[in-house]
This record gives sequence, structure tokens and C-alpha cells, in this order.
Amino acid sequence: MKRIVIILIVLVLFYPLTTEAALLWQDTDESETLFGNGEITHGGYGAPELKLTQIQGELGLMVGGRGGWIINSTISLGGGGYGLVTSHQIAGYKPPFDTTAYLRVGYGGLFVEYINNSNKLIHFTVNTLIGAGGASYTKEFHDGMNWDNNNWIYESTPFFVVEPGATIDLNVAKFFRISLGASYRFVSGVDLSRTTNKDLSGPSANLAFKFGKF
Repeated sequence: MKRIVIILIVLVLFYPLTTEAALLWQDTDESETLFGNGEITHGGYGAPELKLTQIQGELGLMVGGRGGWIINSTISLGGGGYGLVTSHQIAGYKPPFDTTAYLRVGYGGLFVEYINNSNKLIHFTVNTLIGAGGASYTKEFHDGMNWDNNNWIYESTPFFVVEPGATIDLNVAKFFRISLGASYRFVSGVDLSRTTNKDLSGPSANLAFKFGKF
């Protein structure tokens, strides 16, 4: 009888402690984390993209794309790259012969994006591209480029680029989204005779078509 009484007393004394411990464990398990609670989800996408932008004081068009790994439908880590497809002349490049040169530009790098409320029909993202690129003056502007021909390239230079931006995305289907946005390209390190960092820096209006698992 005494054993039963002692066991009951022990249970009465330790029950509140075990209950409190269980509550503390539950609170710890539900702590907020960077990528939310529970299992982390994964996805990915690829997107061809058009950029209407300012180059050398003129309106230009860049074509390229971006893509990335999507974590919890919130953060995307990937890369992007773009090239100038419109013709931009550098008139009177080498006086007194009045030689005409053509400006060529391309760049790419790491692309990081925050996605807000990805499951909503219309939502926004904030992103940044950090990378490098190159610019050159060429003898002609055509598709048959020959970068190994020193006579075809007058000058060339590498540069560093940072391009923050934001988009509004429309969920067309589970695997397809249309992204309309704006960005500003900050360029440094340009070393060309007729082109400066300011000439290659500028705003862009961007249109991308995203395909993937979001």
C-alpha cells in the first residue's frame, strides 16, 4: 500500500514538470526560421528575357536569359546573361579618316531574387545581378563575328556590373509566369576611348517569360 502511495505522489509531483517540458519542446520546434518551418521545398526555372535599355545615350535592346534554383518558393539563386543586339555606331572613331566603329556589349553573373507571395496570381519580386562583362569597338556590325581577328576589333575592355531591380509577376499556369520589371545597371571599369562607365550604365525595362517549377 505504501508503494502505491509513493508512486502516486511521484506521479503528482513530476506530471507538471513533464507537461512543461513538452510545451517548451513544442515552442522550440515552432520557432521562426529563415526558410519557414518544416520541410524545405525546392524548384527551379529558366526564362528568356528582353531588356529595353539606354546605351551610349541611345535606346538599345538586349537579349538574354536567367534561371535559378528556387527555395521554399521565396528565394531564387542562379545566374543571368545578356547581350546587346542593336547597332550603335561610334562615328568619327579615328580621325582624320572618319572610321566608323560599332559598340558591342555583353555581361552576366550571379542572379539573386526574393519572391513575395509566389502562390498569388499577381505578386512582386526584388532581385540583383552581380557580375562582369565586356565591351568592344568592332569594324562592322553583323552576325559573322570573328573575335579572333585583331583587325576586326579596334578596342575592348572588361567591366564590373551590379544591376538591382524589381518585377511584377503574373501566374499564367503552374509552370509558366510572365514577369514585367525595371532595373538599373551600374557599370564600372570601362576603358574605351569614346565610351565611359556612364555610357554603359542606365535603366532598363524588362520582359521575361519564366518556365519551371515554382
